[in-house]
Amino acid sequence: MIEMQRLEEIEIMSLFPATPVGDPQINPDGLRILFTYSEVNIEKDRYDTQIWLLDLDTKKPIQFTSGEKNASNPRWSPKGDRILFTSNRPSLGDPEEDKKKPQLFILPTDGGEARQVTKVDEAVQNPAWSPDGKSILFLSDVFKGEKAEGSDVKIIRRIKYKRDGKGYRVGMYPHIFVVQAKGGKAKQLTDGLFDIETATWAPDSTRIAFVTIRGEDADKSFHRNIYTVPVKGGKPTLIWEGKGPIGILEWSPNGRYIAFTGRELKDPDLVWHKNTEIYILDLEGKGVKCLTSKFDRTVARSSGLKWSPDSCHLYALFPKNGTTHVHRIGINGEVRQLTKGEMNIGSFSLDGSGTKFAFNMSDAVTPSELFILDKEQRRLTEMNKGLLRKLRIIAPEEFWFTASDGISVQGWIVKPREFQEGEKYPTCIQIHGGPRGAYGFKLDSTCHEFQVLADHGYAVVYTNPRASIGYGEQFARLISGSWGERDYMDIMEATDHVIMNYNYVDPERLGVLGGSYGGFMTNWIVGHTDRYKAAVTMRCISNWYSFHG
Repeated sequence: MIEMQRLEEIEIMSLFPATPVGDPQINPDGLRILFTYSEVNIEKDRYDTQIWLLDLDTKKPIQFTSGEKNASNPRWSPKGDRILFTSNRPSLGDPEEDKKKPQLFILPTDGGEARQVTKVDEAVQNPAWSPDGKSILFLSDVFKGEKAEGSDVKIIRRIKYKRDGKGYRVGMYPHIFVVQAKGGKAKQLTDGLFDIETATWAPDSTRIAFVTIRGEDADKSFHRNIYTVPVKGGKPTLIWEGKGPIGILEWSPNGRYIAFTGRELKDPDLVWHKNTEIYILDLEGKGVKCLTSKFDRTVARSSGLKWSPDSCHLYALFPKNGTTHVHRIGINGEVRQLTKGEMNIGSFSLDGSGTKFAFNMSDAVTPSELFILDKEQRRLTEMNKGLLRKLRIIAPEEFWFTASDGISVQGWIVKPREFQEGEKYPTCIQIHGGPRGAYGFKLDSTCHEFQVLADHGYAVVYTNPRASIGYGEQFARLISGSWGERDYMDIMEATDHVIMNYNYVDPERLGVLGGSYGGFMTNWIVGHTDRYKAAVTMRCISNWYSFHG
């Protein structure tokens, strides 16, 4: 008889943040790098994040901010003499019990007290220095809804009334604000029943370009438009009517171009599979040009978009075969990969000369650390050294198999802890969300789950079936309008492959699990086969009507 363990007796491996080292920001002279470092605070059920500074001469990271409250979004001023960041730390005059939303602070580079420069009702988001260093642009929510007097009832009049990780956002619309770096009241530049999704400064600091969609049916549309607004205030001007979604914006240093990421949707019913491309809008009247149409990869969702100082190249992240790397994109359309290795880059920045890149990167057995690329690519930190001493990390083994339609599909398998040759082990098949996502060579909070299962005696298999990013548009296209068909077959055939090629996989003890789209696929699988003895569906799609809302 199998002895069941009580839940409290089962040890769970220490949790770690998705990106312990994040948001690297190299200063204009290329000599110092700011970055954030996050740790899990189990006792207080939260993540603690502070800003760190690394001098490339000493190569020793030091903690730059401290305290009970978090600090994030570090940004160097254009001259490198000041640093802005966001924090919910209390300031002089704030009530002790005040649960303050993150505000904007400025700190001299050579030290001193941080000075709070905003006092807005909601959190400061996406701050950016003006090129002349005199002002700071940021987004913040503005309440434009209705309140039920004497009641906690929420009056909802739009489809998009809540968001993952943020909860209800009834009546809230993010808008553009500008505040003087020396302080003063922040000036709101946009207003109305529409969301500002991203914004960027003009190089002369007189205008701001931004992305939004306006109109009664805005929540139903995948299309976005580009506008500009004067910093002094005034009516926004439409400069580009988009042909699909638009992501990041970045104005070129010479002022001629606005670069953006996006997709052109010729069929509004087939939006999932399209590559996100990089475009430039020529402000001298020569229209929009797609720079990456011949490069069959999609821009990474988390990618930044940076210009070279001479306005001849852009830099962005692209996924490929389980990795994510920095690429250089010429305005002539030439694309070249700059970083290398079986690794995934989270974000990056470049110095004023455009010759040094700072980035955070993870591999299959190491959470994210700080790296630099100048004359060569090298790692700068070991921030997770103490964390890794607490963890039992098992390196995954990469595999490829040929699907029944002749397409190569990538996957990985993790052996159980205390693996013994000749033994068979229960095996879990993991399915990622998206479906436009991808597993790969990284160790983040998603992979923590794999390691926990392996630590408890399971083999773990995870693959990138059709719809995954990093393999080209056609690889993703086959499931548009056909969820549960080719993607389902890929997962079944991956299961067949590991049973045939890894003799420790027990075909009689298979489980399947996944979240979001992976939850949908888990639901689909248990409705179509009984080969799996257990299934766990997490944050799943089980009702298309509620999913849309």
